[in-house]
Amino acid sequence: MTPCLKPMDVLDNCPGVAILAGPTRVLGFNVKTDVLWLINLPRRLPKSEKASAKRGYLAGPYQRSLAEFEEHIQDSRLYRLKHIPNPRLQLADADRLTECKDDIQRRAVLADHQRRDHRYGIIRPLLCRPGTNEVRTPLDILSDNSLAKRLATQAKNRKHDRATVYNWLHRYWAGGCQKNTLLSNFDNCGNPGQPKPQTAKLGRSTRLYKKNPSTTRGYSLTDDDKQKLGWGYLLIKHDVPMHDAYLTTCSVHWAEHQVDNLGQVRAVLFPPTERPTFGQFVRWGKLLNNITVTDMLLGPTKARQRSDARGGSEQDLVVAVGQLAGFDGTSTDVYLTSHRSRLKKLPPMTRLILKEVRVGLIYGWHCSWEPPSPKTAMLAILHGAMPSKVAWAKRFGIELEENVIPGMLCRNHLADNGELKGAEPTEAETQFGYGIDIPSTKRGDRKGGVESQHHADHAHLDRKLPGTTRGKRSERGDVLPVTQGLWNYYEYMRAFIERVVWHNSKQEVPDLAPDDMLLADPPISPTRVNIYRWLTDRGMNVSLPYDYEALRAFTLPDVDAVIRKNGIYLEVKIHGRKVLLPRLRYTSEALVKLGLMSQVKRTGSPQHTRLKMDITDLSQAWLPTKSGLIQVFSSARDKTIHSRLTLNQYVDFVEEKILEKDARKGEVEQGLTDTILRRAAVTDTAKAELKTEIKRHGKRVSIASLKSNLRQNRDEEMKYLREQQREQERDSKPACDQISLTPQTDAVDDTLSAAELLMEELHGREMTQ
Repeated sequence: MTPCLKPMDVLDNCPGVAILAGPTRVLGFNVKTDVLWLINLPRRLPKSEKASAKRGYLAGPYQRSLAEFEEHIQDSRLYRLKHIPNPRLQLADADRLTECKDDIQRRAVLADHQRRDHRYGIIRPLLCRPGTNEVRTPLDILSDNSLAKRLATQAKNRKHDRATVYNWLHRYWAGGCQKNTLLSNFDNCGNPGQPKPQTAKLGRSTRLYKKNPSTTRGYSLTDDDKQKLGWGYLLIKHDVPMHDAYLTTCSVHWAEHQVDNLGQVRAVLFPPTERPTFGQFVRWGKLLNNITVTDMLLGPTKARQRSDARGGSEQDLVVAVGQLAGFDGTSTDVYLTSHRSRLKKLPPMTRLILKEVRVGLIYGWHCSWEPPSPKTAMLAILHGAMPSKVAWAKRFGIELEENVIPGMLCRNHLADNGELKGAEPTEAETQFGYGIDIPSTKRGDRKGGVESQHHADHAHLDRKLPGTTRGKRSERGDVLPVTQGLWNYYEYMRAFIERVVWHNSKQEVPDLAPDDMLLADPPISPTRVNIYRWLTDRGMNVSLPYDYEALRAFTLPDVDAVIRKNGIYLEVKIHGRKVLLPRLRYTSEALVKLGLMSQVKRTGSPQHTRLKMDITDLSQAWLPTKSGLIQVFSSARDKTIHSRLTLNQYVDFVEEKILEKDARKGEVEQGLTDTILRRAAVTDTAKAELKTEIKRHGKRVSIASLKSNLRQNRDEEMKYLREQQREQERDSKPACDQISLTPQTDAVDDTLSAAELLMEELHGREMTQ
């Protein structure tokens, strides 16, 4: 029967069993004699103050019954322990030397190697067969009755105590017959984190002590003093510098507190030689709290993020395109100007981007002055899902190639604890089946790809434009970035799209390309778009199928609107009052067929509704109806408004025009007043003349006489006006012209008078009919 044990196995007790004193190594066994050789692994000292302290001497091997131990294993009273040796013992000598930080550690490691080699050189003759270099198994050595005699001879010849040589041999066997188990490991002496008590000040001597040795070398710290320094170290924060925290600590523990005449307590510090130094404060504060000043100011989460490194990459999380996308937002760090005036400055926008993890494609974004919110996040997802962005890019004057910025809906989105948390993203997530993974707060390292993309965009675009903040606040004396802002929204978006096109289709990233693509003949440029197309053609695109129209219904924000008989107008707040936004009027053939405008014309009552639209694109919107979304368009003549203004900018423009009108209100009202008074004066003069004329007639004029002879009166009036016009023309012409042109002019005037009489007679007949 084959035993279930193997040499070098480590056995231990199952819970509730005490067969062994602890972890024990199997050195060998003999089936015929039913002998099992065991040796105890190093045991901890009983009731030791040091948690990792172990016995310095190992007891020798001992025998047990092989059959009995096999029964214990089969009855689950003993089990094989997956013993994990000290990792430092598994390092080669060169590796241990490479880990050394300075020459002092290197010399210590070399000395440790020499001690190990010396010990192994003493026990090696005991491990080999006499007269040969063949190393025997522990079972062969233990079966040799001459081992004790040979060990005593070897210890005497090498001038070592027999117990010491036995201990080295036992350590060699207990460590799995490995040479490195004979290392001293003096670097663990004192148990790391448990310093020795101080009887004299540590560190270099002060300049004063070197100059005058009669003075004291410095203050020696006790364990209680170190603890006080550790507590004082925690006082450090943004408004309490390190040295202020040190002085505050000394004023509490190493000072004499005196009360002055005013009753105020004054802390008089002890002399420098009777209190800890600033260097001791820094050293023991870091040791006892295990944190640096920078980490304290950043906070525990951010500090851990700076120091943690797991040796992985985002690409390790995915194998196909569309499996995971990173989502995050940042400030553009650039002050812009209004499209209507370079003097009107605008703050930096918020830029939200979607970056596919496998290839690194930027396929969706949203830039606006709207604060980050679930609405703006959903607009970024909608933009990423746009099947073709060619027509959209034309709005900014860019001829975009197809699929340079592809449209897709990734299966999962890795976002921070912000924009994608809300009812609207959750509803869209449920409807379309994509996921949202939100890491813990301040763990931006979980989505390092999109975070590094922000840094790249800031460096290669934002900080190369006029008006950039360079990601920091202006200090006293600096030129304010807001005064340097020159670009407007249209110009910035054009530059950003060009940056995305370069990132996707120009920058080569061979590390992200499959090896078959790199070895293809003819060669293929390893850009992100080419890698995306390569993987997609081979079925490595697992992005979700989706209905873009349905996705738009769930992602576009709602804007208040009013349906009137000639179209749909946006209803916005201007100066605190809800009014219809002028000029932007939306209509389409589908809206006409729906009959809503005809219904408004019949009833005379406008209908309030809500449009779904992207506030950065005023050229189109969608009206939700029972039959789905109906697309409506604004007038094509408003190209500048559609391409270069957002809704908020256009509202600001309308508000400014209203303010300008209010500012001119006095001038306008003055002109109207002058017109009213001038007309009233003419009316009063005419009344006075009429009254005078009636009085001259001496009798009252009847209404019938006023209504009669209207045509005759008209003819006489026109003849009178023509005569007046001819007199004015004669008065305005020179004398020579009057002599030569008078006959001809009279003939022309007569001709014109006849034509005018004919036209007026015809007009009178039409009026009578």
